[in-house]
Amino acid sequence: MKVGVTVHKEGKLYIAADPVTGVTSQGKTCDEALKSFQEAFGLWFECAEDWEKERALNGEPVATLVLELKI
Repeated sequence: MKVGVTVHKEGKLYIAADPVTGVTSQGKTCDEALKSFQEAFGLWFECAEDWEKERALNGEPVATLVLELKI
């Protein structure tokens, strides 16, 4: 399954979010936030109603990653 996830930094934490389902997680690193997101999404999908699952499966997979670059 492909899920569009937006990752951004708020203060010292990275936030990973899926705008289709509203599932959101956080972590001290981007990888930690994404790992936490994967677990949270799995739990959401287990408990989701059929119409919610259908919506998630048909959502447009768009991924955005914001990086802070030092130039």
